[in-house]
Amino acid sequence: MLKYNETNWRYKEGLQTHSYQVTFDKINSQSTIEEQKERAERLSLVKLFDDNESNYFFEIASRFQKNDDHFYFDKNKKFHTTLLGFPVIDSAYYEAVRQEIKEFSEGMEPKMNIKLDLIRLGTKYEKNNTLKPVNGVSNGTVIAFGDSPSNIRFTTFGNKLTSFLLKDEDLNKVLGIKFRRRFPTVWCTMGHYTTDFEITRELEMIFDEYKELDSDFFQMPCPELELGSSHYKDLRDWKPMQKYSI
Repeated sequence: MLKYNETNWRYKEGLQTHSYQVTFDKINSQSTIEEQKERAERLSLVKLFDDNESNYFFEIASRFQKNDDHFYFDKNKKFHTTLLGFPVIDSAYYEAVRQEIKEFSEGMEPKMNIKLDLIRLGTKYEKNNTLKPVNGVSNGTVIAFGDSPSNIRFTTFGNKLTSFLLKDEDLNKVLGIKFRRRFPTVWCTMGHYTTDFEITRELEMIFDEYKELDSDFFQMPCPELELGSSHYKDLRDWKPMQKYSI
């Protein structure tokens, strides 16, 4: 059994958060497998980890794959963390989004960092309602996770950016008044399991090794964000639009 403290939005709207504990004793990966398929194109604003940073994730993902060949990760994966994911919008609005982010980022303070605290299983939610975790069940993803207090500048940047974008009348109509970051935390998805199973003691012991990541390696600078589009959650067909120096 694996236990984690989780921070999430408290309500469907707004930026108020709350914390609770999730416990996993089994993995149900079917929804995650479906999510890897091609979908309608979406914009994302992300921090792409460089080769040196990605090597840390690659080594850990390889460890999980060595333990269980039902763990899948793309060896050419673009390891990243998403600052802001967008809903499906008409591509005619892409340029407006690009320009608004440019204007916003030019006025922000520099020196943001990403701090990842532990490697853990991802949470499964009821009917894609991210406010309702399913008790006892993981969705089968393995993520490097950073809580909000450890990443306050990064998460605040994202929250302020959403407010800034919604001040534009056209974007407000397109994005919707409830538009915000999907979760108030920071994470990098490294891979996922492709079958359902009960969590074994052996797997618990592997996660225990990564319950406190070394900040010398997993506190990473974020001098740049990149806006682009993809038809996949893992960005395998990533089309960059613009880089923003922060």
